[in-house]
Amino acid sequence: MRRQFEINLFGAMNVARAVLPTMRRQRSGLVVTISSVNGLVSNPGGSVYSASKFALEGWMEGLAEEIAPLGVRSLIVEPGMMRTNFLDPSTARQGDMDIADYAEAVAGFRTFIAEANGAQQNDPAALSALIVSEASSPDPARRLLFGADAHEWASAKCRQLTAEIDASSARA
Repeated sequence: MRRQFEINLFGAMNVARAVLPTMRRQRSGLVVTISSVNGLVSNPGGSVYSASKFALEGWMEGLAEEIAPLGVRSLIVEPGMMRTNFLDPSTARQGDMDIADYAEAVAGFRTFIAEANGAQQNDPAALSALIVSEASSPDPARRLLFGADAHEWASAKCRQLTAEIDASSARA
C-alpha cells in the first residue's frame, strides 16, 4: 500500500515541488499529472491503486486552484487501459492479499488484469500527441479523459453519483 502511494502520490508531489519554484518565478507553466480513470472509479481488488490515484487527483484539484492565480496551469490526464506493458506480470507487481474474505474480489481483479494484458485498445502515442496539443492550447482542459473505456467508466460513475446525490437529497 505504501509503495502505491509513494509512487502515485508522493512521486508526483516531489516532481511538482521540484518544478513549481521555477514556474512560480516565471508566472507560467503547465503541470501535467498522469493519473488514471481509476482516479475516478475504483474496482474490487484494485482499491489501493485507486486510492492512490483518488488522492493524487484530490491534491491536484486543490493545487490547481492555488497555482492558477500565479499563471501556472494544470492538467490531470486520466487514461483508460493503455497498450503498454503496465499490466504485464514482468513489470506489474501485485501485492499478496492473504485475507480470505477478499480472496474472491482479488482473484476477479487479477483475472481481469491477466485478460486485459496485451489487449488494451488505447494508443500511448495518440495520448502523447493529445497531451502536447492540450499543453500548447491557450485554454487547455483541466482534466483529460482518454479512451472509450475511460469515458464509459467515468460516465457510469457520474450517473451513479447523480443517482446517489438525488437519493440523498430526497432523504434530507
